Amino acid sequence: MPDRPNRFVAENALLIAATRVDGDALPVAGAPLDFAYLLRAAERQGVAPLLYDWLGRHREIVVDEPTRGALHEAYWSGHFRNRLLLEELRVVLRVAADAGIDVMPLKGARLAPAFYPTSALRPLSDLDLLVRATDVRRMGILLQKRGYAEVDHAPSYVEDEWLDIESRDYCWFAMRQGFDALIEFRAAPLELAVGRLTDLDDAYTAALRRHATSVWERSSPSPDGAGRVMSAEDLLLHVTTHLAAKHLDFRLIWLHDIARIVAGSPRLDWAYVAARVKDLRVVAPVTAALEAARRYAGVSITDAQLDSVRAGLGPASAWSLAQRDLRRLTRHVEELPSADLTFEGPGVWPLGAALSRVRGMRARLRVLRWVLLPGKEYLEHRGLAGSGSVVGSARRLAARLARRERSDVRSEKSEVRRQK
Repeated sequence: MPDRPNRFVAENALLIAATRVDGDALPVAGAPLDFAYLLRAAERQGVAPLLYDWLGRHREIVVDEPTRGALHEAYWSGHFRNRLLLEELRVVLRVAADAGIDVMPLKGARLAPAFYPTSALRPLSDLDLLVRATDVRRMGILLQKRGYAEVDHAPSYVEDEWLDIESRDYCWFAMRQGFDALIEFRAAPLELAVGRLTDLDDAYTAALRRHATSVWERSSPSPDGAGRVMSAEDLLLHVTTHLAAKHLDFRLIWLHDIARIVAGSPRLDWAYVAARVKDLRVVAPVTAALEAARRYAGVSITDAQLDSVRAGLGPASAWSLAQRDLRRLTRHVEELPSADLTFEGPGVWPLGAALSRVRGMRARLRVLRWVLLPGKEYLEHRGLAGSGSVVGSARRLAARLARRERSDVRSEKSEVRRQK
């Protein structure tokens, strides 16, 4: 039996070949394939439609009929689901425009119809939308009038009063023509840590709000007059930060997204991308994501372009959390060809990623305090709350610490007012 590190090489090579936009690479011929693994990995990586399409153009690759049949079904079921979801998107954008609400499609809702040869190649599980912070409430009312019901998200480690209201996700659900339509909208164009932990850094929150303003200023009206279109640079930032800053690993479909954006945007402003990446403290995930897309999705990114992004990391330091973040992600990128692609991660250490975004001892201590001693809603959601448990005792301690911190904040504000 082959050694475990090489166990999935043949199947992964086939998946990677289907992910590439240059069409140059072919998997090694002659290696036996584990078709059950291939199907599970294709589904987990979001590339089953790409694999189906690729195999249709490479008949020399021997795949058994049950596997071809399953991929055929995945492609066409995704095709019809996407068609219905994108039609629902057009309706929502038109109704929102009539109500004077600006909406910007994100991720697959933007990528599938604009960057892919056919939208069926980009699976959609939901519709992600960006709205202005001032339109959040109106957007909820609009969806409610269209028969949507709001769905509660899992709570953060942090109690709501400490979180930035603009970083929250709003999730709405409805049945449309026999299928489930899920719409998520938000006012922040980037998701940079699990549990919204970066909200605990006030300076960082201000930087993210400035970025949101810039995203709207750089957007353009949709050709059909419904909604706005995010610039290619900001869309690239959204995808590269989303896949490595919030989730635990890269998925091949996200690498293909990056390749599609870069290949479809020959005038991409790399200087803007590099400046934003540095300002938003996401050099490590964006650098790793671009390198992974270049290596496995076949996109043409020059060394100079990649170096311009990486330069924002600054000089190497053994104590730099961002440097450690990049080393961890780089190692994960290198291991992708032989990794078990049916499982998530662990390319990203969520706590480390959050700590590498926030700056200053106080902000980092806040992050650690909430991770170690989560709020009541988080504990109840996890079924861990209880006055007699150790966790319950920890929560009471956390409450005392929170009261003390609130007192300190009030004292600081009083001092500021007094000085004014």
